[in-house]
Amino acid sequence: MKKPAQHLIAEVPRRQARVEMTIGIDLGDVWSHYCTLNRDGEVVDRGRFRTTPKAIEKWFTDVPQARVAMEAGTHSIWISEQLQELGHEVIVANVRELRAISHSDRKSDQIDAEKLARYACLDPEILRPIAHRTVEQQEALTLIRARDLMVRLRTAAVNAVRGLTKSCGHRMPASTTSCFAKRSLAVMPPGLAQALGPVLEQIAAMTLKIKHYDQQIQQLGRAKYPETQALLKVHGVGHITALTFVLTLGNKERFGRSRDVGCYLGLRPRRSQSGDRDPQLRITKAGNVYLRSLLIEG
Repeated sequence: MKKPAQHLIAEVPRRQARVEMTIGIDLGDVWSHYCTLNRDGEVVDRGRFRTTPKAIEKWFTDVPQARVAMEAGTHSIWISEQLQELGHEVIVANVRELRAISHSDRKSDQIDAEKLARYACLDPEILRPIAHRTVEQQEALTLIRARDLMVRLRTAAVNAVRGLTKSCGHRMPASTTSCFAKRSLAVMPPGLAQALGPVLEQIAAMTLKIKHYDQQIQQLGRAKYPETQALLKVHGVGHITALTFVLTLGNKERFGRSRDVGCYLGLRPRRSQSGDRDPQLRITKAGNVYLRSLLIEG
């Protein structure tokens, strides 16, 4: 071969144990390394390619249909979707289950790619495959995470202003975040106003941007994700929590039972049973941290 060839944990169909060609990919931010095995498990090709959509299309378009295995990560969502569009069978491995790779004392990009290929060739279930959300869902979720980033930046700025004024013997008045900039500037001494005025202007600007994000999130939920309207009827659930819940779960058909959603969100207890010993442990916290925090707030 001249060229090497959605974040929810869910049940996937049992695949055939043997395929004509298996490719393991160790994804990197700039370069990704691959290892190709034939039907008998022999290495027939190794190499690397740039982690870009153009490079994926170049290297994998002319490759015969193959089983491709990779770890879940920053680039795995769009790469797995692109490879599936090119006709390949894609397995995205659950990173938490790959301790033989992540904790290996012979760790390298080339070796990791070969291990992924061998696991996928032997039995894909070893990799505990996950099903990614779509790129479209990920883009919608990015809108929510961008708002969360803006909120955290505003909070840091407000706390900084309060702390800096206290060191000069002044105290900013108690107020909601939305009107903090205006009320603080009105009572701030001229010397501090000259230094902290630009920061207060940024706080006011971020407040307007957050309101704009809120409007976009509401419009997106009503227009493209009608399931959120039913969730809004639950006490304590707002537009952000409802849309985050729908987008994070993705295709709800992947969950055989409603209680499986709690397991996905890391709300089931860990287990470490051995012989007669089966202690009760804390929850796994293996799911989406941001969604779990929103549910706790609700």
